Amino acid sequence: MYIKELYLVNFRNYQEQKIDFQPGINLLMGSNGQGKTNILEGIGYLISGKSAHCKSENDLIRWGEKNFYLSGSFLVSERLFMLEGYYETGKKVMKINQLACKRLSDYVGTVNGVSFYPDDLNIVKKGPNERRRFIDLLIAQIRPTHFALLNAYLRAVHQKNILLKNERNINLLRIQLQAWNEQICEIGSKIIINRSEFTDKLNTHCRKIFQSIFSDEDHLDIVYQALGKKDLEQALQSFPEILEKKMIQEIERKAVLFGPHRDEIIIYLNGNDTRIFASQGQQRSLVLSLKLAEMEIIRNEKDEYPILLLDDVLSELDEYRRDYLIEYINTLQKQTIITMTGADDRITNQNAVVYQVSNGNIRRK
Repeated sequence: MYIKELYLVNFRNYQEQKIDFQPGINLLMGSNGQGKTNILEGIGYLISGKSAHCKSENDLIRWGEKNFYLSGSFLVSERLFMLEGYYETGKKVMKINQLACKRLSDYVGTVNGVSFYPDDLNIVKKGPNERRRFIDLLIAQIRPTHFALLNAYLRAVHQKNILLKNERNINLLRIQLQAWNEQICEIGSKIIINRSEFTDKLNTHCRKIFQSIFSDEDHLDIVYQALGKKDLEQALQSFPEILEKKMIQEIERKAVLFGPHRDEIIIYLNGNDTRIFASQGQQRSLVLSLKLAEMEIIRNEKDEYPILLLDDVLSELDEYRRDYLIEYINTLQKQTIITMTGADDRITNQNAVVYQVSNGNIRRK
């Protein structure tokens, strides 16, 4: 699969821009702050319906404008898809072949992509929310209904939080909490099963890639702790009981304290939590391994490699890891779109198409 054409209007620093891409390696060259990353973000938005960097779409609108529009033509399994995204404050529309999608789960998964940004180091370095988000986005690309499950679950948690904060009648509160707990348990169990399955897939691929980059002496293990438990069956069986036991504590704290929205995914290297004990070089290697494992999982599930988006990550890696990634890209021979501030002959010599990006304008060299 690959993107043939991207069109942006009032997106980030672009007033209006059309770009034609090639199936292989595409290099976006230019100084920092010229708009290279914004191109990748636009492609990523069309693929996932979300920004990789902003929580609010308002931040994606060009300064002084009221809306933005994106469109892209993608070739997937020899079928052409036109994806569109339009946003104006309070109004968002995503379309596939001119048909508006009612839900994000109807949109996601049409095209697949894997992005690698410098701040993806947070997947390893920061708290569990980063790792939950990573695994959820991976699952949703393959099973779009996972987004619908997440949205339904978060709505239930939100309503339960409102109830805990506002209901004064303790007997009525208990009855209503039991009803919400049943819903949270039903939806949450499906989320847990999906996460567990794909964490296992990620662990298998990531371990092989990590050991191929370094040595087979290092043992990598990615563990999904559902509801605080490593054993999946035990977690699912105890879910209703623990929700019941947590009720008094939640009433006292006036907040939802338990569920898959608080689950942890821990990455161990030689038995040590990499968030605490891994060096920065090891953490970068882990993120690289995670992203390449994501590529392989999507390929296995969809019988086609996703589009690979790399934002200036070559400069973030040491020579050894950079050489490995370049070798992977050259061997892959699939569409890869890379932003760089300076040329690297090992990539430009691979029949790469080079674009010069300057102050929101793009021209092919």
